[in-house]
Amino acid sequence: MDGNTGKQGKIEEFRYYEMPVGRYDLALLGDKWITNYQTGEQHFHNFFEIGYCHYGKGNVYLGEKAPKYRKGSISLIPASFPHGVQSAPGSICYWEFLYIDISGFLGKCCGEDAYTKDKMQQSLIHIPFLVESKEYPRLSGVVKAILDENREKKSRSREAVNGYLYVLLQELVRLNENVSLGHGGNALHVEKIRPALFYVDFHYNEDIKIKKLAEACNISEPYFRRLFVECMNVAPLEYINMVRIQKACDILRKGDIPMNALAWKVGFSSVSTLERNFKKIVGDTPKQWKLKGANQGFVSYHTRALRGW
Repeated sequence: MDGNTGKQGKIEEFRYYEMPVGRYDLALLGDKWITNYQTGEQHFHNFFEIGYCHYGKGNVYLGEKAPKYRKGSISLIPASFPHGVQSAPGSICYWEFLYIDISGFLGKCCGEDAYTKDKMQQSLIHIPFLVESKEYPRLSGVVKAILDENREKKSRSREAVNGYLYVLLQELVRLNENVSLGHGGNALHVEKIRPALFYVDFHYNEDIKIKKLAEACNISEPYFRRLFVECMNVAPLEYINMVRIQKACDILRKGDIPMNALAWKVGFSSVSTLERNFKKIVGDTPKQWKLKGANQGFVSYHTRALRGW
């Protein structure tokens, strides 16, 4: 990417992960994650991320906020939300991470019952949180259970994890209810743009106007733009394109598809528009990206996305 960093001058990294075949969870475990964390540029993912801090201290950067973490802290980061971890000076920290394909898992649980799936997704958290194990022991217990199942790889581990995932989603719904009742500052703001997030998730393949998103939230378009950046740390159009490119990556890794069909499926008006946005966010053309990931297990694509209007 060139040196032009746009109006706001910030660049974030897009890290795309592939789920193991037949799974809805991906765990990053072990000694590799014992280190002195330096945020550098913040990054975002294509799946919901849960981090568990075994020991150490520092700050988790969630957009413009940086709450302190310690042993037993749990980070809950929705997909597409920029974040990073910064260890305290001289502190060696041990985090382990869990990525959840929430939409895919709910699709398995709900089958053709789209209404129940949609209601469940709407009830989950859509902003990042840093919580403590002692305050949310049930949430902590199920997160550690999923990490341990991935670590130990016992018989019927996949079935056990799927059971834990269902409990985990219920705990995330409860957490969201507690936050909504408390009317915390940024959480209350996100409630205002929540209809827009749902709209993008379900209509990303259509021609989405920012005015339409503002109307869905019952607020003016200028206020919606400001509020969206405050909550999500990216502008609305950037967010829409991030979602579209993530969907394009999902389609590409499942098989071959003509570029004109791919552009149509994810909401771009032409192949050139698809390729321009793909190159901007991922760093490669769709064909180059697919070749890099061909015949691999799980892949982490470290890419860069410009944040700006």
